[in-house]
Amino acid sequence: MERLMTKEIVVIDRDGYKLTNYRIPCRRATLWIGQTCNLRCKFCYYTKMVSDLEHPQHSFMSINKIKQICKVLVGKYNNNSVDIEGGEPTIYKDIHELIKYCNEIGLKPTLITNGLVLDKTETCQKFKESGIYDFLISVHAIGDVYDEIVQVKGASARQLKALDNLIETGIPFRFNTVLSKEVLPQLMDVAKLAVEKGARAVNFIAYNPFNDQSTGRTDENIPKYTEIIEKLAPALDYLDENFIEANVRYLPFCVFEEKYRKFIQNFQQRVYDLHEWESAGEVWTSAPSQRTASDELSEPPDFYKHMNNWRKAFRGAKDGALYSHIAEQLAEKFKSVIESDKKIGICLFGNPNTNMQVVNSLNSSPVLKDKFEIKAFISSKAYISDDQIHGYPWMSDEWLAENIPDIILITSYAHKSQIKNLLEEKNLGKLAISVFEESDDESNEYAKEFYLPEMGEIENFTELEYAYKEHRLFCAKINPYYKGDKCQECSIRPICDGFHKDYVEYIGFNEAKSIKLDKVVYDPRFYISDQLKVVEKEDYEWALPYNADVKASSVL
Repeated sequence: MERLMTKEIVVIDRDGYKLTNYRIPCRRATLWIGQTCNLRCKFCYYTKMVSDLEHPQHSFMSINKIKQICKVLVGKYNNNSVDIEGGEPTIYKDIHELIKYCNEIGLKPTLITNGLVLDKTETCQKFKESGIYDFLISVHAIGDVYDEIVQVKGASARQLKALDNLIETGIPFRFNTVLSKEVLPQLMDVAKLAVEKGARAVNFIAYNPFNDQSTGRTDENIPKYTEIIEKLAPALDYLDENFIEANVRYLPFCVFEEKYRKFIQNFQQRVYDLHEWESAGEVWTSAPSQRTASDELSEPPDFYKHMNNWRKAFRGAKDGALYSHIAEQLAEKFKSVIESDKKIGICLFGNPNTNMQVVNSLNSSPVLKDKFEIKAFISSKAYISDDQIHGYPWMSDEWLAENIPDIILITSYAHKSQIKNLLEEKNLGKLAISVFEESDDESNEYAKEFYLPEMGEIENFTELEYAYKEHRLFCAKINPYYKGDKCQECSIRPICDGFHKDYVEYIGFNEAKSIKLDKVVYDPRFYISDQLKVVEKEDYEWALPYNADVKASSVL
């Protein structure tokens, strides 16, 4: 257990950047500019938003609105780099103006892209002249397998040509690879391509259902973790031997041998990846108002105030059931209904993942179980990406005009005021209850609290790092990830997300193992402090240590 704080800090010189095992929270933001794309990836996070031309998030935002967002990211959230993503950002008509603006205000711009339009050298050169820092290329397979996944013939050939063009023009790049069943036999080929072409990092991303992706998962296309590891482990070895940063996202630590755990980037670890997104700005940019062409920007929240508000729900959980107070409230309010043969008709308005936590709490109530019916999950049009989500009808607020339930539970803290006002306008305000317990405490002061079993004292941890850890725990619980019996006995339970709920429904917990150490581990850096990660020269001043304990290595 002394391995983390006594570990020797290493800094290795590479060609134009450094590698280090020193861990510091990132300062990168993310920015979704619109869900317009030139591919149709089978596992896309935003399938309906991309295909539905009328969806509020489909169209690209105006350059003026995007510039406003960027200005907030720098001024309020102190971000110094940004991932610009779509859809496909390279086909945005004002992309070069946006890249130039990012540089002007101090945001180092990255495009997350399939890279197809970069198959022309002059296009790459124009991006370089505009000031692009690097590209994160979606290399989800190679050759015919890639073409089948993205449903465009010849796409892989164009992407491979784009990589050569980036090398020729001197623009750095990294890879993203989703761990779909189709790509598993090619993982070593992807690793070899990364080494051959000089990619600075490769991110392997579990095929977990976020947003639209949930409708694309079946028991036929979900690879078991053991199947993934069989093909992934040799690729990780190869990348590591060649000093290419490798990251594995959203897989539990226990399914890997210890030597591979340094690559695992769960929610808590991602904040220490300089190419990932810090929490405060992401809370704001992920909201629909910052992702739609038509809406006005919402007020950027204070991160600590946001965290204090989220605590109300989690601190009030009884017997592990979040929002248990709502079950008690409904049991009292609808006592006569419960005693009859009728059922309480419920709509949940807000975050679909929070909705599921509420439903689980209601099902856990011995009084309410089998006494309620979920009529629909309600969201604004900008959020809706399918007819159903989590097995329930997913409807816009317009649906409520002809489908009035007995009660409407508001499940979004950030937008509860807007939802309340909207329901008042529809004369439905009397039916609304917020699942977030009301409090007069609107403090923007943050103090660490160990009310969750995953929270504990961590040496050399800052206030911000405690807040980040707490926020990432919320993310894992809300998405949600589950932990089985073996997980409860595991020493690293506080730093692991666990198993995604859909994976558990299809596969179960049979692959789970308990990692037994002499102490419980609360520090998310425990394993990743073994990994060498990229630090670019623009970040040397703040992201590298310069002291006597650092071991400097020669160019490799």
